[in-house]
This record gives sequence, C-alpha cells and structure tokens, in this order.
Amino acid sequence: MNLGKERLLIIAPHADDEVLGCFGLINKIKNNGGEVFLQVLSLGGYNKLEGKTVTENDWKNELTRVVDTLKINDYDIAYSNHEFQHIDTKPQHELIGYIESKSKVSLQKIKPTVVAIPTIFSAHQDHIFAYKVAISALRPHQQKIMHMPELVISYEAPDYHFWSPYSEFGKFLPNFYLKLSKDDVERKSKTFEMYSSQMRENQRNAENIFSLAKTRGNEIGVDFAEAFHIHRFYD
Repeated sequence: MNLGKERLLIIAPHADDEVLGCFGLINKIKNNGGEVFLQVLSLGGYNKLEGKTVTENDWKNELTRVVDTLKINDYDIAYSNHEFQHIDTKPQHELIGYIESKSKVSLQKIKPTVVAIPTIFSAHQDHIFAYKVAISALRPHQQKIMHMPELVISYEAPDYHFWSPYSEFGKFLPNFYLKLSKDDVERKSKTFEMYSSQMRENQRNAENIFSLAKTRGNEIGVDFAEAFHIHRFYD
C-alpha cells in the first residue's frame, strides 16, 4: 500500500494517543509529502496525576510541542480540560456532528484520504466512546452528500488493549502493519516523553512502547512495527 501524499486525519481521545498509536504512520506520510491533521477530543480530565498537578496550560504546551515536532499541518481540540471530566458524558450526536463538519479539521473541511481512529478494544471509556462517535461519523454516504475517506483504520495503545468490556466479543486484530526501524521506535518514545504529564512508571513508558512495537514486528517477521485494523479500504 502506497502511503505517499495522503491526507491523514487522526481522531485521538486525548492528546498523546496520536503518538502512541500512529507515530510511524504520521512519520511515513509526512516523509512522503503528505499532510497530517489531528482532532483531539479531550486534553484530559484529571487535575492531579500520580501526585503531579497538571493544568490546562500544561496539556496545551505539551500538545503544541508534539504538533511542532511531528510537523502536523493543523489540529483542533474539541473540549478543553476545564470544560468536562470525560468525553463519554457528552451527547454522541454532538461529537459526531463536530467530526463530520463543525471542527476546523472536520471530514468535510479537510477531506482526508485516510482516517485513523482508536480501537474499541480498550480499557478506557473515553477510547470506547471516541471509537463509537468516529465510526458513526465515518459511516457510508453518497460522496456528493458527505466526504467518505478511502481508508479507515483503528490504532491501539500499549496500556489499554489487554482489558476491555468488549473482550468477550473479540480483540484487536491487526490486518495492516507498518514496519518501523529501531530509530523510529526510539524517536516515538522520545516524542511521547514530551507528554511528561502522561508518563507512568508501570504503563506508559519507553519499555512498553518498545515491547508492543517488538510484538507487532514479530507478527510480520521484522524487528518492529505499528499495527492497525482496516475497517474500510476502496480504490
């Protein structure tokens, strides 16, 4: 699959999920002359994390650094930290409409060719809710009515895929892999460290990022990889 000069839209439940799930994809598309846009649904809902006080400005500053580092073309935040606690408390139709047409990086405004959304197989209620609103916004339409991206994929996070209320119905099953080099994984880890408020000793850290990249690489016979599940692909 040629990912040159694509227009990628990443829908992220929180600022940091785009790095954990899509760093390699972002890097490949940007290196091939494409464009990348980021829709963050939430900066996050906790003021204190593991004894650290995290302000709205902290989250925004971290996001800005990452956006600049990854050379993301444009981004939008649906809800700021002070406006709510969890996105799953918001009406689904509100966020569906926002993703479809109201955001400055909406489907209608940027007309992406590729859209990456979080997997539903997650332990985090915000990720599950984000999947539901995103997949609804991406439902099939007549092209003259609503833009329909050619490729829709879901991505994973290293600390949420092992437990899910949907696990009895299945699990995250990759059917599209992106090969990564060791340097790619190191840069992915370094970029995630820019979200210093989100680092966790036993979950979100360099070791887990490398471990998941190694696992996905083993599945296709390479050293490291990112994995995705294709929901729709047409040419």
